[in-house]
Amino acid sequence: MCPKKIDNKRYKIKINEESTSSANDAINQKIKEENLWTSDYNKFYEEEKGDSYVTSTCTGNKKALFIGINYFKSKAELNGCINDVKNVSELVCQRFGFKNCLYLTDENPNSIMRPTYKNIVNGMKWLVRGAKSGDSLFFHYSGHGGTSTDSESDEIDGFDETILPVDYEYSGQMTDDVIYRHLVEPLPEGCRLTAIFDSCHSGTVMDLPYTYQCDGQIEVISNSTRKSIFSQAFNLVNDVVSGNNSNVITSILGMISTSATATDSNVTNEQVVEKRKHLAEVIQFSGCKDDQTSADAKINNQSTGAMSYAFITAMNKNSEYSYADLLKEIRSIMKTKGFTQIPQLSTSHPMNMNSKFIM
Repeated sequence: MCPKKIDNKRYKIKINEESTSSANDAINQKIKEENLWTSDYNKFYEEEKGDSYVTSTCTGNKKALFIGINYFKSKAELNGCINDVKNVSELVCQRFGFKNCLYLTDENPNSIMRPTYKNIVNGMKWLVRGAKSGDSLFFHYSGHGGTSTDSESDEIDGFDETILPVDYEYSGQMTDDVIYRHLVEPLPEGCRLTAIFDSCHSGTVMDLPYTYQCDGQIEVISNSTRKSIFSQAFNLVNDVVSGNNSNVITSILGMISTSATATDSNVTNEQVVEKRKHLAEVIQFSGCKDDQTSADAKINNQSTGAMSYAFITAMNKNSEYSYADLLKEIRSIMKTKGFTQIPQLSTSHPMNMNSKFIM
């Protein structure tokens, strides 16, 4: 059955959104035309020395944190996020043997277990505490996602990607910098963290340096390449915001070819990527690209998020996938159900996409 879209979608709440979409779209299109994404992900893995990193056996401790926020009785109310937590956690626990789990949902009357900003941070700290090589951790977030102006000058497009705790109106959004600091930085070499974000603008919400996307074929890019282009392009963004779009976008597109070849000499951008690389094995699945929104839909008469639904459906179809095949299958399921959003996979170091998906 095709999804019945719900009025309250996961992008209903717009926070700190700037009028830069025309330039953003033009730059992304030009990046694609210039073939800065590469479809030879095996060659990319070799050139980036991906085999020099330690992979987790996933035979050690298993811990999981599940967060689902429906924003009850608010202007941000959603319908499927708590269902996503219930459905994804059931699959993950049964299929992969996770038993040490923490659930933060806004249907829980216990104030300590509600997905407030403070409780989410504490939950992240709990998840990574005591992690060792060989361990397998899992993180799932279903709720609103947003953007905010970058405060650390380390974002590709000048904006941080965010998630919205249930108390976001008082405590603010949680930026990708905060997520990275609490979920990624503390992890040891040889530990695996698998994360799923079913929210808007979630493509690089963990601030990882490599991104794989699938829209027909799998393509990979080092985020330093995109950052080099965007950092130059958005020096002109004030003109775009003021409405003087055409000349600015023409100038932006004209500089892309030269900036693409100069990326390796851009020390600042390389430092950003080095800063975000990590010896731990962090693998993030997101429901959409940074400049896309995620759907809150009804499928088979149950409210659900597109990414959560696609992941569960894929896993129920096949017990064994490579990472490449799983990403392709998730995209295929989304497309079949009428979702236009492009799922992505981001990693802390170059990924062997032919390796078996395990947790």
